[in-house]
Formats: sequence, C-alpha cells, structure tokens
Amino acid sequence: MFVGMLLCLVVFEIYRIVKGKLNEAAVSHKKVYYLTMAPAVFDLLATSIMNIGLLWIPASIWQMLRGSMVVFSAIFSITFLKRILHGYHWLGVFVVVCGLVLVGISCIKSDSGNYDKKHEFIGIFLVVGAQVIQATQIIIEDHLLHNVFVNPLLVVGLEGLWGSIFTIGIFLPIVGNTPRHWGSGFYEDTIDSLIMLGNGDLLGLYIAYVFAILFYNMFGMFVTNTFTAVHRTILEEVRTFCIWITDLIIHYGITRNKGEKWDNWSWMELGGFILLMWGMFIYNNVIQIPGFRYTARNVPSYNDETKPILQDNESSSDSDLEQYLISSSD
Repeated sequence: MFVGMLLCLVVFEIYRIVKGKLNEAAVSHKKVYYLTMAPAVFDLLATSIMNIGLLWIPASIWQMLRGSMVVFSAIFSITFLKRILHGYHWLGVFVVVCGLVLVGISCIKSDSGNYDKKHEFIGIFLVVGAQVIQATQIIIEDHLLHNVFVNPLLVVGLEGLWGSIFTIGIFLPIVGNTPRHWGSGFYEDTIDSLIMLGNGDLLGLYIAYVFAILFYNMFGMFVTNTFTAVHRTILEEVRTFCIWITDLIIHYGITRNKGEKWDNWSWMELGGFILLMWGMFIYNNVIQIPGFRYTARNVPSYNDETKPILQDNESSSDSDLEQYLISSSD
C-alpha cells in the first residue's frame, strides 16, 4: 500500500517539471516532509488493524464498516478543528450509525462467514476501532491541505515514503523477532515473503495492487479537483457495492469456498448499506431534508502553486474538504 502511495511522488515530480515549478515547490514544501510523518504512522496502524479484522468478516461488511469514519471525523472536527456542524450533518451521522448497526447485526447473524461469532465480533470491533485512528489521520491531513496549502499528491506520496520507512525499518523487524505464542517461529518472515513473491502469480498480484493504489489515489484526487468531493463520495459508495457484487459472483460463479453467499440476513445488510449511503448523502448536502439550514457547497481546488483557489470567488466548505479527505483514504 505504501509503495503505491510512494509512487505519487513520481507523478508529483512530473507535474512540477511540466509546470516549471521545481525550485519554488521544493522550498515551499520543505516542512511538509516532516509534518507528514504523523499521518503516515496513523495510516500504518489503522490499516494494520483493519486488515486483521478483514480476516474474520466478509469484504463487503469490512468496506461498509469503514463508513464509521464519518462519525469519528465529525466528532474530531468539533473537538480539534473547532468547526460547527449543522443539523443536517448530525442527521447524516445518525443515519450512518443506524446503517452501521444493521450491517454489524447482519454480519453476526449470518452463517456465511468462515469463523465463529466471537471472531466476527472481534473483526467488527477492530475495523470500527481503526476508524478512530484514521479519523485522527484525517484531522492532520486537513491541517496540511487547509492551512499549509499542500498539493494532495505530495501529501499522499510523502505518507507513502514515511510509511515505507517505518514499515521496513521498524515494524517488520519487531514482528520478525517476536515469537509466536503457539508452535515455533516468529510472526513475520520477510525473507520467506520475498521467496513467495518470486514463485507463482503472487508477484503479479502484488504489482497490480501497487498500481491500483497509485491510480486510486491519483484519479480520486483528479475527480475531486475537477468535480466535487460529493462526486467522489458517490463513487466510493459504488465501489462498496461493486465489492459486494464481486464477492457474490466469486461464490456463485467461480468457487463456493470463496466469496460471500446470499442468505436471509443479507437483506438486512442491504438495508444497512442503503442507510449508510443515504446518511453519507445527507451529510454531504447531496440530499436536502426540508426544515434544515444548508450552507453553500464549494470545493477547494489547487492551482500551480498548490494553494487552494475557490470556485466562484466564494469560501470553501469545511465539510467538503473533510469528505474529500475521507474519500481519499485507501
């Protein structure tokens, strides 16, 4: 994941060369190289915890539970950024929470999982808990983009750089020397992992994933910059739906030992997904409920100097910037 994010630096350097901003950007972004260490650490911790949770719950449930980040980011926006959320924001948060409850119950009640209910509950807890860490990461990124005026490609690339350094230099050696509580050996064997990459199709999957992360972050930013964070929110919900459909196709069309099957509790999961999507749309002012006061929705874009410029000469909406950061999380 971090290698894919790191490649965004290559795209950013090409952008600087083409725009002729090489020397100017190098000076203005010097302190950002240090400021991005913190969100990189939070990203590493959150992603690691979420991947552990993914061991015990279906991919569709895992993706939907990541919607809980909206709840925590809203709370942190008030606590740390001192922002004011309007009534429709809180209504959106409430609808999202209702959707999360339905999704969680459907996961526990369904018999489509490969693990016992205790592990499924732990998986749900880990994924939701990781969103608290990732919401903290978003608050820091918000400061970088909103106050320091940094090009998003540079932020993602530097997080990939620091994340790669921390993973290779600190975390892999730690887990590589931590004995298991059962059997023999250690939790991590990097040499064995490299050997496995050289055998079979695993290397191809690895390379494909690296470039998928690169294009996901890069194109996502282009979508947000060209259109709005709302458009990207809609695309994120489509991604969740596609993951679920793909899981069903794998189970019923390829092998019954993989993917996710449809049972009676899947209807509750579908209802939870609809509520999640509806809550996201309410929160981002896509769906307007009569009786609430709504603010103008404008989205920050970035000119050649990587400073935000405002559409229609109006002020940008904090909720749009916040949702842009939520959507850009890998």
